[in-house]
Amino acid sequence: MKGKNRRKAIICSLALIASTVGATAQGLSGLGAKLGYNSSTFVGADIPGKGVSSQSGLALGGFATYEFDRTFSFQQEVLFTFKGSKVNTIGDVWRPNIFLYLEMPLVVKATFRTEYGLKPNIFTGPAVAALIGAFNSTGILEGIRSYDLGLVVGGGVEIWKLSLDLRLTNGLLNFDQSASGIDLKHRTISVMTGYAF
Repeated sequence: MKGKNRRKAIICSLALIASTVGATAQGLSGLGAKLGYNSSTFVGADIPGKGVSSQSGLALGGFATYEFDRTFSFQQEVLFTFKGSKVNTIGDVWRPNIFLYLEMPLVVKATFRTEYGLKPNIFTGPAVAALIGAFNSTGILEGIRSYDLGLVVGGGVEIWKLSLDLRLTNGLLNFDQSASGIDLKHRTISVMTGYAF
């Protein structure tokens, strides 16, 4: 029950932040789609097996942008995103562990306008995620937290209706709940492309 209450508190807090920031902004300035590549791994004190290496995956979804002024804006994203890691098991067999989340990054973005139409930007904010499924070659993974919370930091560039960004999402919660006291989180580097409608 405590876990469920904490999850509800996190989701409600982020929803309140999103609605407050969205209301403060001048209004909806853009809608669009995003597609990207993830390179994800496990980090923490309790790395499983004999080590881990990065696991590739995709991220796909959409975004809505709200402008405060010509420089600052707030961007909400909804992404289906694959995370995980390859784990070195017995016999030096690298076993992929794949996690699928529905993730909602909520980032504040600063955009710098230039004479040439290029608009570099930097952004940061939290990302809350709901677990859809987790599995490896042996089957479905048990004892995985049903939600995750991360911090997103990144930068990119926009030109016309196109965008490209590089971002790091650091997990803030231990996702492995199969035993008490386990320190194991996600870390994901993503390259995202976007198109504004």
